Amino acid sequence: MKSSMESVNSVQKRVSVEVTPEEVDKAFTAALKGLQKKAKVQGFRPGKAPLNIVKKLYGGQVLAEVGDKLINGHMFAALTEQEIRPISSPVIESADTPEQGKAFTFKALVDIMPALEFDDYKGLEVKADSYTVDTSMIDKEINQLQRRQAKTTPVEDNTTAAAAGMLATVSHTASLDGNKIDQMDINDMPVNLGAGELYEDLENAILGMKTGETKETDITLPKDFGDDELSGKTLKFHIELKELKNLELPEVNDDFAKDLNFESVADLKEKVQNHMESRAKDLSRQNKENAILEAILAKHDFEVPPAMVDQVIDSMIGELQHPSENERKVALENQEMRKHFRDQAKKRTQNTLVLWHVSQKEELKVTDEDVEAKLGETLAQFGGQMGPQVAQIKKNLEPRIRENLIFEKAMDFLLSSANINENKASLPM
Repeated sequence: MKSSMESVNSVQKRVSVEVTPEEVDKAFTAALKGLQKKAKVQGFRPGKAPLNIVKKLYGGQVLAEVGDKLINGHMFAALTEQEIRPISSPVIESADTPEQGKAFTFKALVDIMPALEFDDYKGLEVKADSYTVDTSMIDKEINQLQRRQAKTTPVEDNTTAAAAGMLATVSHTASLDGNKIDQMDINDMPVNLGAGELYEDLENAILGMKTGETKETDITLPKDFGDDELSGKTLKFHIELKELKNLELPEVNDDFAKDLNFESVADLKEKVQNHMESRAKDLSRQNKENAILEAILAKHDFEVPPAMVDQVIDSMIGELQHPSENERKVALENQEMRKHFRDQAKKRTQNTLVLWHVSQKEELKVTDEDVEAKLGETLAQFGGQMGPQVAQIKKNLEPRIRENLIFEKAMDFLLSSANINENKASLPM
């Protein structure tokens, strides 16, 4: 066997392999002997037909088998010879049709890890929103709980104008400079008027409308709209008020709290506050993490192995809700969907590789005690319902947990060494 290698880019190598005619002949002989044992040839007992007859009758059927055996039997040796450490199965780009007495050649594309060399990831200066929770936000959350428990009665009179305290069913479309903004299409959205569920200008446009009425109006989106391309822009809205209902909100008292499985109003407010503060803490950390990783990638953009990106896309599609396993499989093969996720998947892959690089440079370690503790937390979520399967489940979970913990340690290291300018902001609802 002879092999050679060329660099396609920083994360891919192309390996060319030539297998000698002698090895090709051996593969043919082995395949024909295997077929000889099963072949049914008239005039011969099973397994006793001469090889030359088997070859004449079935030679064409063994070509694929011989090709696979030649590739599988020499790929690892070629990778070892070229000192290549693949991170996924090589992709065969081309291969000869095997022929006895002739050399067999094939080419494979191999993904490898990028070589990251930078070490300027400490002491980064970044800015990030840090969220806080105030009393008005807690009240708004409890108002949402009231809304879910509210009784409604239809407004039969079409002359009644929409007012605060009513439940309105609204549809709208929007355009910018004559171009329709598809993401602003809303159909039959229930809105508790006066509860701050909509941005102010849009709610003000709905107030005073009557059931069945439509309206076109210019509305300026808030600066914190959430889409950088649309925030602060003035859009032409077409609004339709489909239905109005009167809302009878329950009183917020201990009985209301108990209906929601809390001990009292005080317990309800405490639990809501704790939940919101925990969410604010998590989102604030995410903002800091994203700011640090973006700062690193702004200085050190690098290619990532396509196989790793594809794995992340598989994971992202798998996280979506699918009506059935078959539809999940169809989604995984949907090339438009995969294209939609590719840029985001590439960024996730880059972030993962940065964290791995930091963990290696800083020689961060995860102890067995760390893994056991995390395993205990994870398994506790199953409520002890696993029985004899617990050992196998722990074995399956351990590699992923160990990997996640090393990434957490790397992120903690980056956070502790960074200079973060925190911009205090209200928790997004």
